Amino acid sequence: MEIHFRTKKLEKILSDDRLIKKHYSKIFNGLTNRLTELKAVGNLSLISHNPPPRKHKLSGEYEGYWSVDVSKNYRLLFTVPNKNIINENQINEIVIEEIVDTH
Repeated sequence: MEIHFRTKKLEKILSDDRLIKKHYSKIFNGLTNRLTELKAVGNLSLISHNPPPRKHKLSGEYEGYWSVDVSKNYRLLFTVPNKNIINENQINEIVIEEIVDTH
């Protein structure tokens, strides 16, 4: 899957394991696992709805975002650049927006 980032700073951090460990030390393993999975798949439908990734669409404050679990509380939030695609099989490009505790 093709992955883009909301900011250059986020891209720099999430492209270097040393920087991931520095900025996200508590969730390093989960975050690197999710990034590896996202890079490896051809489209979004190949990411499981079941834990540990637990891919799902968000609503409310995060309407339009998708999420995968990184840890018990932290989520990797991303959007799909082409809003017209509704079938997960066709989503092969995402924009990572942020890593947050959504609770």
